[in-house]
Formats: sequence, C-alpha cells, structure tokens
Amino acid sequence: MNLARTSKSFHVVILGGSFAGIRAAQDLESLVLPHLVTITVVERRDQYFYNLGGLRAMAKEELIDMVWLPYDRIFQYSHNKVVQGEVTSVYPNAVILKDGRKLDFDSLLVATGSVYPAPCKVDATSHVQGKAELRMYFEMVKTADSILIIGGGPTGVGLAAEIATQYPSKTIVLVHAGPRLMSTEHNSASMSRKAYKKLKSLGVNILLNERVIIPDDEPLRNQIECRWLKTSKGRSLFSNLQFLCNGITFDTSFMDTLDPVFRHKIVDGETRQLRVLPTMQINHPELPWVFAAGDVCNTTGEKQAYRADSQGAHVARCMARMAQAWTQGNSRWFD
Repeated sequence: MNLARTSKSFHVVILGGSFAGIRAAQDLESLVLPHLVTITVVERRDQYFYNLGGLRAMAKEELIDMVWLPYDRIFQYSHNKVVQGEVTSVYPNAVILKDGRKLDFDSLLVATGSVYPAPCKVDATSHVQGKAELRMYFEMVKTADSILIIGGGPTGVGLAAEIATQYPSKTIVLVHAGPRLMSTEHNSASMSRKAYKKLKSLGVNILLNERVIIPDDEPLRNQIECRWLKTSKGRSLFSNLQFLCNGITFDTSFMDTLDPVFRHKIVDGETRQLRVLPTMQINHPELPWVFAAGDVCNTTGEKQAYRADSQGAHVARCMARMAQAWTQGNSRWFD
C-alpha cells in the first residue's frame, strides 16, 4: 500500500468533468480550507457539454451555443484547475494521460461517464466541433419528414418529445423492445404510462414489444437517407432519418493497470462498469482512497444526471474528511 504524500496539500484528481465530477470538485473546494487541498479535474473535452440539453438543441438551434460552457468558472481558487486530457492508465497514487503527463494524487474519483451512440451523446472533444455536429443534426431533423427513433428509454422518449413538440407535422415512430416505455425495474408503471400518454398526445406513433432489425452490412449512418427497416414482427417501417437511442457502454480499460491481479473485482467483466461499495469507494480493500461515481459505476438505478450529482456530493464529503485527517497527520486518514 503506497501512502507516500504527493505534496504539502491533499491532492485530489477527478477523471471526468460532467455531473458527478464537477459536483464533487466544487463541493470539495467549499468543504475544505483552500490551503489544505488541491483539485485537478481531467476532462477530454475543452468545454463542459450539458448533454441533457443536447437533445433539445437538436430541435431548437438557438440552444446549441448554450449547452457548451467554459470550465473557467468552475473553481473559486486558482490552484484548482481543469485540464484537458485523456487518461490511459491508473495506478494507486497516479494517473497517466495520453500525452504522457503524470498526475499524482492522494485520492482519486473516476467519473468518466458512459458512451452512447451519436447524436444522443456528442463524441467531439472540441466545443467548436461539437457545436458543428449539433447544428448538422438540427438541420437533419428540420429537413426530415419521417423520423424513426429506436429505443424507448429516457433518451428515446426525451428525443421524441423534443422533436414532436417543435415539429408537430412530422411523422415520428418510436420502437421499443420492452412492454412499456422506460421499462426498467427502476421506473414505475405509472411513469411509463405518463410518458406513453404524453408522446401519444404529441402524435408520436409508439410500437412496443418490437425490435428494429438493422442489417450488419447496412448500419445506421446518422444522415438523411430513405430506408425501409423491418421489425421483429415483420413490420416494414419507412423513414428518412433514424436515431439509435440504446446501446450504452462504458470504457474503463484504463483501470486495468490499477491492479492487474484484482481487476476482475474492480471492473465488471460483462458491463465494464466499476464495482463500488455503498460508500462509492471501488471494490478493492487496499485502495480506499479511490472512488467512482456517475454512470461509470455499477450502482442500481437508472443512469440519470441527478443520481450522478448526488453521488458526486457524497464523494466530496468523504474526501473532505480524508483531507482533514491527512493534513492532521493521522496515519489512518483513509479510513
């Protein structure tokens, strides 16, 4: 167990500058005296992307500039910072970035989120490129007469509602494999009924218990193209714009270096999510100063922003207690 101090202050590194990461960073800064803690957020994008607003921006062009926000006002104190970079390796007291930079830490939060098919989450690392992508999707939505949305979870339901509200004359078909919209165990039947009723009132055609068959040799291209696609029930659906709103994945390969022997208990082999304890510490008895929060961890419940925000706040409180004990010279500061 490497407990060597990295500096005079307690140094925290946070991987991911979205809901969980930013909430943790800001709360931690406010909970601990400024000279006791140094916070570094590592984010692959050059600006904060409010992905929840991204769906609405696909229907309302004036919102595109509003969903990208600079990171220059995240912190009150200048020694805390957001750096743009992509982590490739994590070790017990340091992370290595793609460009070779090494960042030492006394405590780490992994809040790298999830990967989702475009355009539900924009993959761009530059806000200029990201805005251009959103404008491209806006123009496609504006041009299309018939839109097929595949997946009736929160993202698919939200996208259908945004487009139908802005363009009531368009033909919108939403196909969902489950028996009800947002059909996970974490969403009540009442919520599903309300979503169904709302979409129907907006004119959305909803097909439940049905899957869209996408040929392997003809994947969706996120562009205007007239296509006939068959469903699992043999139904043929025509559309000139298609959106895939399912297929969430997680990239946690950078965690494999943390403990090559123990990693099968840190990373879920099937989902690639990080296994966490109720305290949000990762499932490793010798690394209690490493936390995970947000989509990337295997907590129960829907992957939603308010959950990530709450988890980030919890981690900040834990780290604040660790920082206080660390700076007081407590050899068991990590307990």
